[in-house]
Amino acid sequence: MRITWLGHSSFLVDSGGKKLVTDPFDGIGIEFPPVSADVVTTSHDHFDHCATGVVGGSPKVVSGTGEFSEGPFAIAGFPTYHDESGGSQRGGNTVYVIEAEGLRVCHLGDLGHQLSPETVAKLGRVDVLMAPVGGVYTIDAAGASQVVEVLKPRVVLPMHYKIPGLSLGVAEVSEFSSRFANVREADALEVAAGELPEETEVVILKRQR
Repeated sequence: MRITWLGHSSFLVDSGGKKLVTDPFDGIGIEFPPVSADVVTTSHDHFDHCATGVVGGSPKVVSGTGEFSEGPFAIAGFPTYHDESGGSQRGGNTVYVIEAEGLRVCHLGDLGHQLSPETVAKLGRVDVLMAPVGGVYTIDAAGASQVVEVLKPRVVLPMHYKIPGLSLGVAEVSEFSSRFANVREADALEVAAGELPEETEVVILKRQR
């Protein structure tokens, strides 16, 4: 499996040539790169997470809770909230577990609170965690670190943090990554089920343009 970062909370997951894009964006000061996909997941209906029209091809759009299947991807959506007050401020949010090639990839969307024990149990094993870390609209660096401690992923891909050109006032990724011992930068994450790191590793991906 190959994972690249398109910016903000959007990743491109490539499994055997089939492609899945998470949370495509528009209107946030940075351009969405020219990408086509077979599947698009959207965690909630805010413009910076559900701009499915910017994705090329004719992808199947997956939104909300439930179980979905498309090509090599088995996708399960779980209900959470965009804030700490049961969605009263910013509404609901869907956390997805995307399974392919024996790997379980979890995209937290705009998670705004700590996960309940019940949700943690439902999510199950997490190999790769895509976690918002910039605060303001989501959990912040400290909150994301707590989620990592609970889910115990083998790889963490930070998202939803400040980069040049982004018009949202979120924090730098360093506020999160500085809390971990195993941190590296990469153009892409190449990962296989039998080759996961033994200890949690934070991988800061360079944005694909």
